[in-house]
Amino acid sequence: MKDYIVTHTFVSAEARDKYFEMTSGMTPEDIRSMMKNDNASFQMNWHAEKSEMVMYCWWKANHPDNIIETLGDMAGMFDNEIKEMPNVIDVRD
Repeated sequence: MKDYIVTHTFVSAEARDKYFEMTSGMTPEDIRSMMKNDNASFQMNWHAEKSEMVMYCWWKANHPDNIIETLGDMAGMFDNEIKEMPNVIDVRD
């Protein structure tokens, strides 16, 4: 799988509020299990909750379309800018 950074910009404040409402009772494990299959795998998310209209996510996928397919109906809550990141330097401890 290739590495992708996805900028998810909410299409509206209502979509943003609905997303955070929908995920408020979910654990990271719940989210991970919904966003992982043979073609795409959600890795990490950065957001500032309701104070911003954008989230950034790291995905591994065979193709960018697989990310949208994995998001399913949720993909419509965002404008999704998907960029392949072929050069990864992982310096995490």
